[in-house]
Amino acid sequence: MNFVTLFLRMKNVHLLKDVGMIPYILHRDYGVESTMVSMKNEENYPYLNKEVGGLKMRFLPGNGFSPVLSGMRYVWDNAEKIDVLNVYHLNLSSFLFLLIYKFRKKRSGKGYLKLDMDLKGYKRLFMPNPVGFIKRRTMDLADVISVETTVLSEKLIKKYGSKVIYIPNGFYAEGKESERDFNKEDIILTVGNLGTYPKATDVLLKAFAGAAGGNEWKLVLVGPVEKSFRSFINDFLAKHEYLKDRIIFTGEIRDKERLKEYYRRAKIFVLPSRSESFGIVLLEAASNGDFLVTTTGVPAGRDIYNDGKFGFIVPPDDITMLSDAFVRLMNSKADWGSRAAEIADYAWHDFRWEPIVAKLYEVLKN
Repeated sequence: MNFVTLFLRMKNVHLLKDVGMIPYILHRDYGVESTMVSMKNEENYPYLNKEVGGLKMRFLPGNGFSPVLSGMRYVWDNAEKIDVLNVYHLNLSSFLFLLIYKFRKKRSGKGYLKLDMDLKGYKRLFMPNPVGFIKRRTMDLADVISVETTVLSEKLIKKYGSKVIYIPNGFYAEGKESERDFNKEDIILTVGNLGTYPKATDVLLKAFAGAAGGNEWKLVLVGPVEKSFRSFINDFLAKHEYLKDRIIFTGEIRDKERLKEYYRRAKIFVLPSRSESFGIVLLEAASNGDFLVTTTGVPAGRDIYNDGKFGFIVPPDDITMLSDAFVRLMNSKADWGSRAAEIADYAWHDFRWEPIVAKLYEVLKN
C-alpha cells in the first residue's frame, strides 16, 4: 500500500501528532510505504531521524503564488502511484486535492479525509452557502472519513453512513507498558496557547482564585502567552497578591522530558476551552496519571474521562462550576498515586497510537 499524507503546513512538531504518527505506524507495523508531502516550513525536522525514523518526507517546491497550487500539481503528477491519499480538514484545499485524485486515479484508490472537527465545524458543514457546499462535496469525494470524537461520529454516520469511522487522536509513547510509579503534588496544570479566546485562560484564573483559599495548591500554566492577555494577568495578580507565588507561567516548553515532568507531578489537568476539535493534551495528561477537568466545548473529554471515573466536565465559561470542581478535588481523600496509575493504564490501553492505527489499517485494507 502506497499511503501519502498531503499536509502543506507540516512542522517538526506535527510528526508526533496525528499527521505524522498515522503514516509512521502504518509503515513501522504494517509495511505500508508511507510518504509525508509538505512545503518546507522549518529548517530542520529532527524527529525524522529518531522518533519517526523510516518515514519518508517530500518537500514541494514553491511556486510564487500559493502552496495549494504545489499540492495540486503533486496530486496531478502522482495520483496513479498513490493507493491512499490522506488529507486533513474540510476546506478548499482538501476538496481540490481529492477532486484531482479522483479524476486522475480513475481506477481503485481511496481518498482518506481526517476531519479534526469540532462542534462548530459540524454546524458549518451544513451552511446553505458556497462554503457549506464545498464542505459537503469534499465529504462526498472521500472514500473514508474519520472523526476524532464519538459525539460527532454518531452525527456524521447518520448522514454519510459507514464510510465515517471513529478514529480518536492518540498519544506518542515510548516503552512497552504504562508507568505506574507516580509521586503527585498539589498542582493543577494546563498546557496550550494561553490567553487566546478558545482556551479561556481568563476563566481558569478566576476559577482557581475562587478555589485557592485555605490551601496551598499551585496552578501551573505551560505555553506561550498572547501579548494582548498580559495586561489581564497583571491586573489579576494585582487583585490577588496572595496568589503571586502560586500561579506559575512557565512559557512554552518544547523539551518533551521537561514537559512530561510537569504532567507527572500534577494531580489535576484542566482544559477549560470554549472550543476544541480534540485536545490532545488531555491524552498526554491522562497518560501521565492526571485527573482531567474540561468542558462540554471539548467533545473528546467525554471519550477520555471514562464516564466520570477519571474526570469532570463542566460548561464552558462557568467559573463557579469549574471552581467547585477544583474544590472537590482539592478536598479529595483519594490515594492520588493509585488513581494516577489507574488513569495512565486506561489511557495506555485505549488511546495509544498503536491500537488506533490498527483499526484504521483494517478499514483501509478492506
